[in-house]
Amino acid sequence: MRYFMVLVGLTILAAFGGAPADAQVKAAKKEPLVEQVRKAIERGVSYLRQQQRTGGSWDDKVVNHPGGGSCLALLALLNCGVPPNDPVVTKGLDYLRTLRNPTTYVRSLQTMVFVEAGYNEDLGRVQRNVDHLIDIRLPRGGGRLDGWSYDYPGNPGARADNSNSQYAVLALYMGRVGGAKINSKIWEEIREFYTRTQGDDGGWSYAPLDRGAFRKDQTTLTMTTAGLSGLLIAGMELNKGREVLRPDGTADNCGVYKENEPVRRALSWVGSPARFRFEQPQRTFYNLYGIERAGRLSGLRFFESHDWYREGCQFLVRRQHLTENGGYWSEPNGWDAWQVVSTSFSLLFLSKGRTPVLISKLTHRPPGAADDLDWNNDRNDARHLVDFASKNLFKKLPLAWQIFDVRRAVDLQGGNRAPTEDDLLEVTSDLLQSPIVYFNGHKSPLRRFTDVEKDMLKRYIDNGGFILAEACCGSKAFDRGFRQLCEELWPDTPLEPLPAGHPIWGTHFPVAAGSFKLHGLQMGCKTVLVYSPEDLSCRWEANKHDGDGRLAFWLGANIVAYATGMEPPRPRLSRVDLANVKEDPRSVQRGYLKVLQLKHAGDWNPAPRAMPNLMAHLRDRAGLDVVLKAEALPVHFKGVMDFKFVYMHGRKEFHFDDNELANLRFSLENGGLLFADACCGKAPFDKSFREFIRQLLPKHKLEPIPSNDELYGAALNGEELTEKNIRCRREKGGEFRPMTPELEGVKINGRWAVIYSRYDIGCALERHSSSDCLAYNHESALRLAGAAVLYTLRP
Repeated sequence: MRYFMVLVGLTILAAFGGAPADAQVKAAKKEPLVEQVRKAIERGVSYLRQQQRTGGSWDDKVVNHPGGGSCLALLALLNCGVPPNDPVVTKGLDYLRTLRNPTTYVRSLQTMVFVEAGYNEDLGRVQRNVDHLIDIRLPRGGGRLDGWSYDYPGNPGARADNSNSQYAVLALYMGRVGGAKINSKIWEEIREFYTRTQGDDGGWSYAPLDRGAFRKDQTTLTMTTAGLSGLLIAGMELNKGREVLRPDGTADNCGVYKENEPVRRALSWVGSPARFRFEQPQRTFYNLYGIERAGRLSGLRFFESHDWYREGCQFLVRRQHLTENGGYWSEPNGWDAWQVVSTSFSLLFLSKGRTPVLISKLTHRPPGAADDLDWNNDRNDARHLVDFASKNLFKKLPLAWQIFDVRRAVDLQGGNRAPTEDDLLEVTSDLLQSPIVYFNGHKSPLRRFTDVEKDMLKRYIDNGGFILAEACCGSKAFDRGFRQLCEELWPDTPLEPLPAGHPIWGTHFPVAAGSFKLHGLQMGCKTVLVYSPEDLSCRWEANKHDGDGRLAFWLGANIVAYATGMEPPRPRLSRVDLANVKEDPRSVQRGYLKVLQLKHAGDWNPAPRAMPNLMAHLRDRAGLDVVLKAEALPVHFKGVMDFKFVYMHGRKEFHFDDNELANLRFSLENGGLLFADACCGKAPFDKSFREFIRQLLPKHKLEPIPSNDELYGAALNGEELTEKNIRCRREKGGEFRPMTPELEGVKINGRWAVIYSRYDIGCALERHSSSDCLAYNHESALRLAGAAVLYTLRP
């Protein structure tokens, strides 16, 4: 039996602990990109720390912009997670407070640093900087905006340019976020400025001339990302009050944005294969920061055929120059030679783009209708909901949202060929980096998703994802089409109204059941899809937190809390390992591990993918010969004795007659193992299981498995299973917290014949644990269930 050979070594499973030496070598050669990025950020932060001068500044060598490099270094450090009270930051802030008459660049960056650091003593400085930037906009004294100039001391009349202008706009935006007061007239001027100065080809040049006054060869990627970002920021700031909600739940101006067409043209310019590139003469790192900003503000995961963050990370980790205690970025020529500046731009790209993605907003459109934007009538709905959830659920942890085009992702993965099963798994893994997929619209979605996209929706849910859908403005067409879509994709699982007792109504905020007519699609013990036929998105778009607006945000936060189980997503690029559960062996040979799942009256199969997921994981990570699909038999069948590993799961009360238990009793007394867990920690199953064990094995008792037992040991698992790698939620709505494994068991002849968890493992193996589920998290469930299998198979 091949699995016995695998178990001879002490380190067996990389996922449960250390890997064998040759596996470690291979892993080092192919380190996950997320780890490469993390280490690159750590090295860059270390480098900037070392470069700080005694007085708190950095020797940035930037001509005519004293303090600019210091501002960039501090902005990068803060965005990389260095706390505001860290000595390197406090010393740097003290230095920035001494700057006198800084240039437009420096004043803008200084403002952003003050807002990021968040010290009350700098609020006045932020407002004064904002007022100054408004005063020096050109032409001074008002009129049609021409942008911002360098504003050198003693040279106030310099010509405006789009580089200075983009930093001034960023400072105004961050200043407003930090509490500064800005008249909406300024944002109207900015939107008109970028609309007027956009070239006929959709791009912008360095000199902000009226459309048609510059040639196409004068447009650049750096200035086009600057113009695009300026348009998006102005649109966001002018969004308040744009949509007017009616009593019937619909909204005037839904989907209407003055900047829609200029934004579309700019995105087309940026994504053009002939124009999109990271390297730019003398401005590569400045260019990267512009791309990140445009990607983040637009929410787009892809610029046409470019997965901009992944590709940019691959570019930067290769370009970092390593030092003894850190790493920096620079190129030999021009502005890229300034190491502090180039390193800061690089860190801003890596750190801001790395922000965990809470919600992926799906595109959907008929094939060939690239300009159809019905999926994005409310451009800021996901942004505002994520911001609210970040502040109210996840202790102000920075979280992001993204627009995810499944059709494009599959095409990029498959290239010019039809996508394979591995391609589809890769895209599913990518999408699962965000725990919630969201889509809405006015038009019926039924024919707007291709067959591949529909398959991806099913795969996403099957592997632990959660879908939130909504009929924008209460659209009847979307409602009819969505219900038909659900019937097509999940014909055996009805879309039903959420009952009054559903956890979503009170997971975090008190929302009266039925306040919105939510419907849900239930799989096992979790609602995996929530649908609102009434409008929520226009309320999120309006970003008002009173009346119905507040209720919509409370409900949205409750849905997020339920969907995530209050577990924040991991940083972008964190791979979600998916097992190919479709690749069962064509012929089951002698020695293959087969699993039996016991049928019973207590809802015996709420997590049908639990055992296939576990077996595929053991196959892929430990090389075990396994049959993925568990067989299901009642306990009294004689075939029970043919299985060495028996699984039992459920959530309701159950009972067996004494005369039904002889076969299972014989199996357990002769080397078999019963592994069981209470679905979501449900008390009725737990109570029934304990009575079942007393009935099944009356001469033995269920007892706690000691923390030093071999079941948890490194010899079996490759590492000890302790509070260092086991996490569990032990109260409804609580967080996953570290804890020593709490399994119970029955010993017969010196070996565990029964291993039981009163906390859920099965739903966790499916990644379907909700916030009211008392459960181990997914990684812990793999470790504990894997340990039970390996214990069964040990020599």
